Amino acid sequence: MLSPKIRNSALYFLYKLPLVLLLILGISCQNPETNTIPSKTQSIGPSNGALLIGGGGMTDDMWQVFLELAGGDSAKLVVIPTAFDENSINYDPEFKILERDFKARGFIDVQFMHTRDSLFADTDEFIEPLKSATAVWLEGGRQWRLADAYLNTKTYTELKDVLNRGGIIGGHSAGASIQGSYLVRGGRGDDGNYQIMGDPEVGFGFVTNTAFDQHHLYRNRQYDMFELLKIRPELLGVGIDEDTGILVQGNEFEVIGNKYVAIYDRTFWSPYYNEIDTLESGENKFYLLKNGDKYNLKERRIQLNKFIEPQAISTEELQEYVGEYLYEKSKVFWNNMLIENDTLKFQGYRRNLVLDRIPIYAYEKDVFFDTDAELWFHFVRDSSGRIIGFDKKTHQFIDGQNQRFNRTTD
Repeated sequence: MLSPKIRNSALYFLYKLPLVLLLILGISCQNPETNTIPSKTQSIGPSNGALLIGGGGMTDDMWQVFLELAGGDSAKLVVIPTAFDENSINYDPEFKILERDFKARGFIDVQFMHTRDSLFADTDEFIEPLKSATAVWLEGGRQWRLADAYLNTKTYTELKDVLNRGGIIGGHSAGASIQGSYLVRGGRGDDGNYQIMGDPEVGFGFVTNTAFDQHHLYRNRQYDMFELLKIRPELLGVGIDEDTGILVQGNEFEVIGNKYVAIYDRTFWSPYYNEIDTLESGENKFYLLKNGDKYNLKERRIQLNKFIEPQAISTEELQEYVGEYLYEKSKVFWNNMLIENDTLKFQGYRRNLVLDRIPIYAYEKDVFFDTDAELWFHFVRDSSGRIIGFDKKTHQFIDGQNQRFNRTTD
């Protein structure tokens, strides 16, 4: 027979046993994503088509890229202005002003789709313009209006079909945020301001596990993203400044525009050292990408560039491109072409500053690129075939692909 002391001790253990088991189960069943940072979370872009995601405002070059990927003169564009407020809609109810603006940018076939009614957005009648669209443009405003009207409707399904057919979807400001999986600044906080986390939170998810913020540096938002990533560490944070965007094709994007894109992926990359450092847990750092830089979404790292294989041409052929011109572009800038060690080189002069000679290599007839693929050189001939000059461009369409930068390998 047990003594009262032992019996009371045993009863106490049995009494406490359910609490101990609950504590053990509670610890073991916690979601690991809320307690540890995933070691290899991926973000996946569209398998077909392209996305142009702008921070607010568009440069002429950005519009030109969008038009070319939409199909140029044969583009069939659908514009969705649903993110606008009611005053903007009522000011231009038939979207005549918008239509004029898009036609001025080179679009010929332009249609508009707008509703606040998600039931109407789920009808065959409403989605008809998307059936043949090669491009869709999502206007700025408030991104939650797009989510409320179109998520989980036939419109949303048809938007994804535009990408599946190889089309392009673009947008800036609210039209940028909605393309991510997490809807940055989806609603107002208690103080009336738009916080980084709001309601609704779900975006269209054209790029998975990603949050796109806009007007980023211009509106001093660069530190807001850390608040979101503390709660949602699986997300890739991308902050896009005005007059800047990213062109997403597959699992890679390239920065285009005049300013910068901030990357929040728990690493730090510096162009000065060209090295990627993993940050210590809780260290709040981001890094910036500029026009021409590429990023691998799947691997979540800056895409170091590989060079396109140049064509081999003779010294005599190189001499044809050099000609006899050293010409003045302006009072402060000169261009020069020369041959050095069987290589065609480009050299610029700014006032008294003599720039490095940049090797440029032949890719096809009259098309050359520099060693970093930051510029394509298009040589210009007159009617007799004589080379009379060249144009420098930041991209080149070859075999239907936008070669804004060298092809890369994962």
